[in-house]
Amino acid sequence: MSSENKSPPHGGRGGSGITALLRQMHDAVAQEGSAQDRLDNLSQVIAAHISADVCSIYLRQPNDQLELYSTEGLNREAVHITRLGWGEGLVGRVAEQRSPLVTEDAPSHTGFAYRPETGEDPLKAFLGVPLIRSGKTLGVLVIQNKAARVYTDEEIEAVQVVAVLLAEISASGELLSREQTAAVDEMLHQPEHLKGLGVVGGVVSGRAVFLQPPAPMHKVFASDLGAEAERLEEGLNALRAAVDEMMANNASLSGVSLEVLETYRLFAYDRGWQDRLRAAVLSGLTAESAVEQVKNENRARLMQARDPYLRERLHDLDDLSHRLLRLLSGETSGGKRKLYKETILVARTMGPAELLEYDRRKLKGLVLGEVSATSHVAIVARSLEIPMVTGVGEAIDRTEEGDTLIIDGDVGDIHIRPTKEVIETYLAKRELQTERQATYVKERDLPPKTKDGVKLTIMMNAGLALDMPHLDETGAHGVGLYRTELQFLIGSQLPSVASQEKHYREALDLAGDKPVIFRTADIGGDKTAAYMDHGADVNPAMGWRGLRMAVDRPGMLRPQLRALLAAGAGKSLYIMFPLVTLANELDDARALLDREIERANRRKQTLPKEIKIGAMIETPAAAWRTDIIAQKVDFLSIGGNDLAQFYFAADRDSARVQFRFDSMNPGFLSFLKTVVDKATTTSVPLAYCGEQAADPVMAAALIGLGVTEFSLPAPAVGPFRRMARSINRAQIAEWLDKRLAAPAESLRTPFAAFLKQTGVVLE
Repeated sequence: MSSENKSPPHGGRGGSGITALLRQMHDAVAQEGSAQDRLDNLSQVIAAHISADVCSIYLRQPNDQLELYSTEGLNREAVHITRLGWGEGLVGRVAEQRSPLVTEDAPSHTGFAYRPETGEDPLKAFLGVPLIRSGKTLGVLVIQNKAARVYTDEEIEAVQVVAVLLAEISASGELLSREQTAAVDEMLHQPEHLKGLGVVGGVVSGRAVFLQPPAPMHKVFASDLGAEAERLEEGLNALRAAVDEMMANNASLSGVSLEVLETYRLFAYDRGWQDRLRAAVLSGLTAESAVEQVKNENRARLMQARDPYLRERLHDLDDLSHRLLRLLSGETSGGKRKLYKETILVARTMGPAELLEYDRRKLKGLVLGEVSATSHVAIVARSLEIPMVTGVGEAIDRTEEGDTLIIDGDVGDIHIRPTKEVIETYLAKRELQTERQATYVKERDLPPKTKDGVKLTIMMNAGLALDMPHLDETGAHGVGLYRTELQFLIGSQLPSVASQEKHYREALDLAGDKPVIFRTADIGGDKTAAYMDHGADVNPAMGWRGLRMAVDRPGMLRPQLRALLAAGAGKSLYIMFPLVTLANELDDARALLDREIERANRRKQTLPKEIKIGAMIETPAAAWRTDIIAQKVDFLSIGGNDLAQFYFAADRDSARVQFRFDSMNPGFLSFLKTVVDKATTTSVPLAYCGEQAADPVMAAALIGLGVTEFSLPAPAVGPFRRMARSINRAQIAEWLDKRLAAPAESLRTPFAAFLKQTGVVLE
């Protein structure tokens, strides 16, 4: 073979060349002989097809060393002799970094490690690709040439396709000996530690259940090509039928939601996608392996795309592939997954309604890949006190269904298949947390008053009747935000007046003489139910939602107001309207309320003894007109989550931007101070309902800005009270006043240091 051959491998982008290579790999694995013979045949086939002087396969050992298992082109005597440590040499670096490494002059590379027994002295060009399965490096596939040359994108892609299949083969038992396969399996099931973002505090353990079930295990190479081709066609037909049914059942959808379904249909009917699947099967793969291979090819290409839209299509392609894999396995069941007695639910993303469908006695924790700390599912998880860690998409790849997980929502740790020592450590931490919570309960009757005498009001957030017992447990003064939309989201149709009245009455009865502020259903945008007309908003978060949707659809708001009036009969009733933008929206809402009051009077129904109306300040437009809006209501509440989202122009549910800003930004704090000052001039009470108030550093800053009433998730009430009783508001206000005009992106670090220096308790 000429060392000067620079021609790229054939079929780098799905042509007949790659099909021929896969067929040759199939034949090599199917041959009789020892595992070593089959592995050597594979090396020869790959080297010949890619016009390489050397093709070597290194496999990872349980001690994390990379052992040369097979080679075409190096000294055969080096097989099972040459070993490289994790991160050692170019091969070790590929394994450690889990990404390809390409160089046209390997010996001059800073990471090069020379092994004389291999006889690789004359070799220059190097291409190493990791063999990855379940998020773990199982080995490295190496291509080398004597000539100093640059490998093309097509060559790299072809080698990556081969590497994916080698990883699957290594784990399937089709190539290696029983002992070697067992070693690979042991490696795949080693303990893992991942670091994410702790969203809801608490330490819990349980067994992993995927929201979207993983693809069933399958063989890599087919024994009957005709049968596999027929299975693939049956699967594709079933997939297209399922997508068509989905479109028919959701014919009323429009806008973004319709675009999602239409994207599914486009991919399901795409001839190019189907032809690539068929070619992969004809090359010798099973139908399942064909789907996996094409999915990985698409993922490799789209991950390199600069266009965010193209990268977002990964989710559509992955979901479509997973659906097809389950159809191929014969799975027809749908709906929510069955849970273990103690379950940690693992998903890339999920909505609040999906979370509420699960048995909360069994659901102990959440691991989500692409959900922000202020997303609606996070808000519901806090309400339910379900520990949650997010920002760890790789957890999906590294976890298998049924694995034991420990998650620490306080610091964002995820332990997959933890060791005995890790389990003991976290059991001890959970006991300490229980003891700390017990001290908060003992302090629940202590007045939340600062060291310099400023009295604070601590309310709690709720959304379900099961939240209400926390009032007594925490010593909260009442419910400052009762999210009524949860009842709208979990049903298959609009909740009846009777069911709403029963729900609200139960909440009021459980609250006793403490106030409950009911926020009318904040739905629309990203919070929609299946029975709703989603509209055609390009940007749902800034579209038809909140109060503007409610006044446009009195058929939704009036029944809710009717239920609230009936539930509050003879009591004090607090009603708060969400996402106010313009003051006249409140006039429209009040008019609808007045009509319901008149209706109740005509029917001689008992009304509440008093009705207090509030507005949420969640948009910059409302913030700048706080004084005008205050003239139309009895109380105000800052919705910090949405207000920060609109202030920073950053979608709080987007993993790409949620870490790009901090609520301790001096500009945002100055903006909040303007709102507080405007409200102060009107004498209308102002509360802060944002999730940021559960952050002790941000909460201390809010107190310094002049906020005296807060509504928090129940678990945050105890720590907030302890923090508030340890601060001097005047000191904090003085510190902030000197820095609100600072050009810094965030005051968090210096402010936290200041709080600790002055003895403020931050837990």
